[in-house]
Amino acid sequence: MELIFTSMVLLALILVASFLFVKRIKAAQIEYENAKESVQNITFGFSRQVIKLEQELGNSKIEATTAKIAASEAYKNSVETKETTLKALESVKTIQNQTDTDRNLIKNLETRIDNTDVELDSLKKELQKLSSVPKTRVNLPQQIPVAIPVQQENIIDRLTDTEINILQKIADLNEGTVPEIKEHLGLTREHTARMLKKLYETGYVDRSTNSMPYRYTVRKEIRDLIIIHKENPNLFEK
Repeated sequence: MELIFTSMVLLALILVASFLFVKRIKAAQIEYENAKESVQNITFGFSRQVIKLEQELGNSKIEATTAKIAASEAYKNSVETKETTLKALESVKTIQNQTDTDRNLIKNLETRIDNTDVELDSLKKELQKLSSVPKTRVNLPQQIPVAIPVQQENIIDRLTDTEINILQKIADLNEGTVPEIKEHLGLTREHTARMLKKLYETGYVDRSTNSMPYRYTVRKEIRDLIIIHKENPNLFEK
C-alpha cells in the first residue's frame, strides 16, 4: 500500500513539474517572437539608412568629380592663355619705334600676365583641395534600360497576357509598387516582382528608387499602346 501511495505522489510531482516546464517554454517562445519582431524592425530601419547614405555619398562623389574636371579645364585654358599672351608680348616688343599706343598695349599685356599668374595660383590651390577630398566608390547600374523603338508593330505581341494586365493596372494607377499591383491582380509577391523586373529591364516601365518599396510607372509611348490595346484588343492579335 505504501508503494502505491509513494508512486502516486511521485506521479503527481512529475505532472506538476511537467506543467510548470511547459508553461515556461511557452513564455520563452512568446518573448522570442517579440524580440524577433523588434530585431526585424531595427534591421529594416538600418538598411534604409545605409541605402540613403550610399546615395548621398554617390552624389557627393559625382559633384566633386564634376568640380575637379571643371577646375582642370579652367587651369588648362589659363595656361594656354598665358602662353598666347607671352607670344603676343614678344612680337610686340620686337617692333621698333613703338608709338605710345604700342607702349600702352605692352603695359596692358604685362598686367594681364601678372593677373593670369595670380589666377593660376588660385586654381592650383583649388585643385589641391579637390585632390585631398576622400575618394568614394560609386556603384553605377550595370545595365541601363534601352528605349523600345515604338515603330515596331510587335511590341505588344511580345508580351504575355499577364504582362499586359500588369501594364494596364500600372497605367490605371499612374504608378504602383509590387504590393499594390499584386493585390489588384491576385498574383504572388515573388511573381509580381519578377514580372516587373523583366518589364523594367526591357524598357516597358520606369522605376523610381527614391522610396521603398520601388514605384513603377509605364513609359509614355507604351502607355499609349496599352490604352489602344485595352480599347481595341483585336488590333494586337498574336
